[in-house]
Amino acid sequence: MPISIDAFERGSERYSIEERIVAFLRNNDERAYNVREVTEAVMETGWSEANVERPVDDELVGCLVDLATVSAILDRLVDHGALERRVVDAGEGERSYYRTRAT
Repeated sequence: MPISIDAFERGSERYSIEERIVAFLRNNDERAYNVREVTEAVMETGWSEANVERPVDDELVGCLVDLATVSAILDRLVDHGALERRVVDAGEGERSYYRTRAT
């Protein structure tokens, strides 16, 4: 349902998801995180497709959209040199893990 410009203007501004990802990883630089862990840390009401009101069956779709969104942003941040990615077997098979660039 579209909203009026007045309603939009009353809303609060938020940082981008990309900024939230970088801030999360910088604030937790003693560990590396996989895509699911980063997604759970940065997606919240107002950002997450899983938090949108819809039938329960569609919640899985929302979670997948969230994971795909965060995954694409992580890849872009790696490509631009802001993050490091390593493929690691942490006991559940190989996964990509991310952290801020070592300084």
